[in-house]
Amino acid sequence: MDYSDNYYVRTKAFNLNTNKLSESLQCDVCIIGAGLSGISSALYLSKINPSLNIVILEKNKVGWGASGRNGGQLLHSFSGENYSGQKHTQEEIKTLWQFTLEAVREVKKNIKDLNIQCDLIEGYIQAAVNKSHDEELKKYVDQLQTEYNYESATYLSKSQMEQYFESPYYKSAMYDSECGQIHPLNYCLGLAKELLKNKNCKIFEDTGVISYNSQNKVTINTEKNINIKADKLIICCNAYIGDLNKSLRRKIMPVKTYVSAFTQIPKKELDRYFRKPITVGDMLFVLNYFRLDSNNNLIFGGGVSYSNIDPINLELSLKKSIRKILPGLEKFKAWCTWSGHVAITVNRFPHIGSIDNNIFFAQGYSGHGLAITTMVGKMLAEVISNQNNNLSLFEKFKHKNFPGFGIIDKPLLVLAMSYFKLKDHLSLKSVSYTHLTLPTNREV
Repeated sequence: MDYSDNYYVRTKAFNLNTNKLSESLQCDVCIIGAGLSGISSALYLSKINPSLNIVILEKNKVGWGASGRNGGQLLHSFSGENYSGQKHTQEEIKTLWQFTLEAVREVKKNIKDLNIQCDLIEGYIQAAVNKSHDEELKKYVDQLQTEYNYESATYLSKSQMEQYFESPYYKSAMYDSECGQIHPLNYCLGLAKELLKNKNCKIFEDTGVISYNSQNKVTINTEKNINIKADKLIICCNAYIGDLNKSLRRKIMPVKTYVSAFTQIPKKELDRYFRKPITVGDMLFVLNYFRLDSNNNLIFGGGVSYSNIDPINLELSLKKSIRKILPGLEKFKAWCTWSGHVAITVNRFPHIGSIDNNIFFAQGYSGHGLAITTMVGKMLAEVISNQNNNLSLFEKFKHKNFPGFGIIDKPLLVLAMSYFKLKDHLSLKSVSYTHLTLPTNREV
């Protein structure tokens, strides 16, 4: 299946030269899914041991899912960082947060070292809609600076915020100079291009996997009844895992979010709000997120469907938020509007671990995966190569099954979303936070 139409597909830098799987193969490591988790795992494995035979199987195209069609926000932290109910020590929590910060830095390092043309712009605004958000921001910035020695985040009053960005909808903000934005599909393609320089590494697109079994070696069965035998397997299917592993599937819920790209808004109109290209996200549970890129294109995302039922008019639905946040810009027609699936977990922490000793998985980034996927890929590569034991910190998370496994889960989630939307509407505090908590959903 080819890419679905969106801004990133229309502006991708190049096409990869790959093939469908046509014959059975043996390899050292097989990876299912050619998104950022899968491509990153393969790339770092090949750097550690260039002689490894690595095969990536992708049902669609490289970066076809959330990896290549998300909002483009390059951010540290996890989506829901409330560690109450978890068994991590304070030191482990700090280690995990540092992991997410290093993820942002690793992405930027890859962009520089590999000369990936993906429109990196640094600078991120986290915007408060109401007084309770403002109070949370102040606490959050203070915690980052005092407990985590992180000086790149600063609190901004409304007047201070306006040196970067102005909106009648927001009361105050946090500015983070380390975070920012990229063209996610071009970044993913750039990593894949680098990977394929190693002749021992192969990517097979348009090659779906229907099952696998593990007896000594792992046997991966594809839709064309062509098999791969591998010593190790990494499952990186995320929202598109389907029935490949029902136990993993129960730990995530695919939800839909929406994005529009505007390419013909006059600069004088954009200058009313943006002092420079920057990325913005607010603190509503059902948040709005948007960015102005280096070409003065506005990419605006928001809205969530837990029922998998799209609004009748996606563009119009997003413009209702644009009218509140960037009044006057809603009159311009979007160049394109698209949707896609995010895999969320119950606790909003990513679900990463191992099955037996030869099968690994990564999923459920809950809308915060653009940076973290790179670092997770690096970690998995190091774990498989016996160079890292950080996987235990992720396996320590308590991940619950979603209720009903596709039977009663969606009605419950629709009800939950109505509750959170009401809280947003009433300007109530969405969540009670304890550690580093600004939950977000920015993938699509």
